[in-house]
Amino acid sequence: MAACADGDCEIAVSGPVTIRVDGPAGPATLSVTEVGPNRIEYTVESGGSRSDNGASGPGQGCLTVLRPHGSGTSCGALGDAARPDPRSGAVVIQVLAGEDGTAIVRVVSG
Repeated sequence: MAACADGDCEIAVSGPVTIRVDGPAGPATLSVTEVGPNRIEYTVESGGSRSDNGASGPGQGCLTVLRPHGSGTSCGALGDAARPDPRSGAVVIQVLAGEDGTAIVRVVSG
């Protein structure tokens, strides 16, 4: 999805989509594989590594931080989370499952 190519976007998704971003370790790919009411599943590939993540339930989501030498993800209750703050030298990916079957994906570069 071209809207996120610069590493800064917010989009609503209701089905599978692939989003490419310029990550700190080179090109990164976020592939949303499943979206449903209060559910999202996705994969992040960056710097030769791959991570499968997901969240389900009201107000649930995940935050993935890509850094030059690795990444980390935490999932859980995010509620109506605000857009994440930029982090120096990192790309932050936030996904929020929506009760209507539409998820919000935010990408923020630092």
